[in-house]
Amino acid sequence: MNNEKQENPPVQTISFNYPDSLVSMLAKSGITILVSTYQSGKIMVIGQDCGQLDIRYSDFPRPMGMTAQGNHLWAGMGHGIWHFHNFASAASQVDKDYTACYLPMDIHFTGDIDIHEMAFSDRLYFINTKFSCLCVTDEKSSFKPVWKPPFITDLMPVDKCHLNGMAMRDGQPRYVTILGPTDQPLGWREHKACGGILMDIQTNKVLLEGLSMPHSPRWHKDRIWFLESGKGSICQYDPETGKSKEVARVPGFTRGFQLINDIAFVGVSRVRESATFSGLPVTRLPKRICGVWVVDINTGKELTFMEFTTGVDEIFAVTVLPQKMMQITDFNGPLSKSNYLVAESYLGAIKMPQTPPQIAAPHFEKGNDLFNEGQKQEAVKAFEKALKIQPDLLPATFNMAVALGDLGQFDQAEKILLDVVEKDASIVETYHSLGYVYYKKGDRKKAKKYFKTALDLAPDYAQARNSLEIIKAEMAPNNPKAE
Repeated sequence: MNNEKQENPPVQTISFNYPDSLVSMLAKSGITILVSTYQSGKIMVIGQDCGQLDIRYSDFPRPMGMTAQGNHLWAGMGHGIWHFHNFASAASQVDKDYTACYLPMDIHFTGDIDIHEMAFSDRLYFINTKFSCLCVTDEKSSFKPVWKPPFITDLMPVDKCHLNGMAMRDGQPRYVTILGPTDQPLGWREHKACGGILMDIQTNKVLLEGLSMPHSPRWHKDRIWFLESGKGSICQYDPETGKSKEVARVPGFTRGFQLINDIAFVGVSRVRESATFSGLPVTRLPKRICGVWVVDINTGKELTFMEFTTGVDEIFAVTVLPQKMMQITDFNGPLSKSNYLVAESYLGAIKMPQTPPQIAAPHFEKGNDLFNEGQKQEAVKAFEKALKIQPDLLPATFNMAVALGDLGQFDQAEKILLDVVEKDASIVETYHSLGYVYYKKGDRKKAKKYFKTALDLAPDYAQARNSLEIIKAEMAPNNPKAE
């Protein structure tokens, strides 16, 4: 089975293949898979909806490492760490069946440090690859180093060893993967095909060496699991015996890894021969794939997969959330603007709108803001939303008519303004706007009538006086424009 989703030009089409077993697995387990791809600049949401694959993606600045805990989600993007929170109120606004909607709460700016993997326990830990160290967030600084490999002397933004992966054990960072134990700028590149190591940061002991670009270590069922990316493999290390073994291979560069019970969710990238990936065993595969592979860690067998055929070549992080259907969005989306996270201690003092006037008011104000910004068509839509909730909100009716007039939709504006006059004859601006509409329609007599009515009701209405003088001058017998 295959499906396809297309972005608006000039963004390349993203297309993908998947078997029916993927949808079945997602539906049965009630999970959603999040995938970050810095190459395409997106976070992808892979789920199912009524037996059909549901994949959506949002643009973000170079998304890389991700981690989630409870209702919180963190993602290293651009030159900062974005913190998202699950807003239950927003989820119902996306769709009645959605169980989660992650909206951004804040950004901790770190500078360009090439953030890789992250994890949260007592605080947020993250791999600072450019400075070759493990860090935590700190409100007084861009980042706070808490560990560095013993072979690293000075912390410099030159990516000496390509420290990239981190495994938590007993609530603390314990194991890391490194592409090369070197203290030279970009020194890891020289022996990348077989110079990788797995380290215990509590003892600074090298547990495994000679690895081909290792990534994504995980502590699971009393074993260390990790990806030997250069071979496209999933591996296991037993700390008790000191022995390791390959569990499975997939058709691409492995990076991004989450284990749930006996199932591994693995990111697979379609890497090509380049300065970064040259000489790796995985580049010699007859066909290299990009996508997410789901593997039974007991048997090493593929359970299901999703393959990106165009538009995405590299996967960075894979995070599985216990959500049946979910969405994630940035700061600019309407959901971020209209949803609020309130502490329990304030719940009694803060109430959300309940009556029609209360609910309609934000749409009316939004329409006014859009009108003042010159977005007249969008302003009309906002006024229409307000009037659908509160039909007798005459200021919204009037402002919508003005916007329609500015858009050249004079017949519709005339109809609305006459309705306003019938309902409330005291709104002076309505008569002036009617005069303007008739003037634009070429009916100077009616235009003069309504300008005069506006001035009679408000003798100090300067705009009505100016409009009336202009129309009188145009209607004078000696004026070529006169009828």
